[in-house]
Amino acid sequence: MRYILLFLLLGAFTANAQTRKTKALLKEIKNQWYVDDAGAVTYQRILELPDLGHYEVYSRALNFFIYDSESQPLRLNEDKVLGRLVAECIYENVHTSSVFMNYTNLHSLYIIRVDVKEGRARILLTLTSYDIETGTTEDESGPSVGNVKISQTYPANEMGRNKTMMGKAFYYTHIRAQATIDRLSKAMEEGNVRPSLQHSDWK
Repeated sequence: MRYILLFLLLGAFTANAQTRKTKALLKEIKNQWYVDDAGAVTYQRILELPDLGHYEVYSRALNFFIYDSESQPLRLNEDKVLGRLVAECIYENVHTSSVFMNYTNLHSLYIIRVDVKEGRARILLTLTSYDIETGTTEDESGPSVGNVKISQTYPANEMGRNKTMMGKAFYYTHIRAQATIDRLSKAMEEGNVRPSLQHSDWK
């Protein structure tokens, strides 16, 4: 009986420690994200590119999805005349957890929209949903997969359940989203390859 009680107390302590860690992670990114009027978490960045024309800005944005290995789109809609790119992408394994033989893997789906014009560009990255894989290591049929909107989960929704798991998933999704925007911004400002290679005579 004593060992059972000790085990339960240890489990409760571990759960609380995880919750404190999650709170610390979310505190680290406080005020770096917001829920927009549509109820989604969307990041925006405006780029000033005074030396570039409409089509050059567009071309650099389009090439980003070719060269950037992490942002290979599931779907990509292009409109060169309008100056708009919309890519649906996924961050694999933003959070994984396991208890004995049970496991859960979370993947974040997101949309990048790029609007371009003469000398300017706007990047919008919207976090849409999580694909949630759950299963057991002994199940040969593979995991079951569900989907839930990020706006319905913690911390976007303060009343969301599984705060520790979803809080960690959101934190690592946020970090990867910021890195994506940084890489896309750099690609549009500097090009996707070195200028010496881009303009070299390859004949």
